Amino acid sequence: MRRLSLLLTAAALTAGAVACGSEGAQAPADTPPGPPPVALISPEDLRAAVPQLTGWTRGDLTTQEGTTLDRSTHVLVTFLRGSEKLELEIADTGGDERAIEALEHMAGSDVNRTLDNGYFKGTMVATFPAVESWNTAESLGELNVLIRRRFVIHIAGSGLADAAPMRALAEAVDTSRLRGPNDGR
Repeated sequence: MRRLSLLLTAAALTAGAVACGSEGAQAPADTPPGPPPVALISPEDLRAAVPQLTGWTRGDLTTQEGTTLDRSTHVLVTFLRGSEKLELEIADTGGDERAIEALEHMAGSDVNRTLDNGYFKGTMVATFPAVESWNTAESLGELNVLIRRRFVIHIAGSGLADAAPMRALAEAVDTSRLRGPNDGR
């Protein structure tokens, strides 16, 4: 289900490794340190951004926090309606370029590829850039939305007639809660 997000993550990691040299390479001693890491949004704030979706049963919310190297906070939840399924993940990447690079490149772009079994396109969801893919043969798709170059809404859907439920769920997320402590609430 999460093929697109895995590809985006792999592309971002590969680009980061290529740009930085080998993974084990040390920066020269005279290289200034990068910007200090930003404070991540709390798991409670991420949980509060998860909507109810009319006509769907929302499962239990799970939160995860990344490691020191993978600084991130995630909330995950599944919505069910009969045989239809939507998996929602909202992540705070802290604005880490490695985490958003590939998505930022494609999201909101004019890329539009029609395939024999579906499509892949850059689009907008509400006012935010997104990437949407749909497989008509398997009735499944993915939607990734980039919020303020920091937060990612990822939705994987299966058993759906089309991508509309994924878009509806993304639009129902309370994006006003997706702000860092220094973003002026």
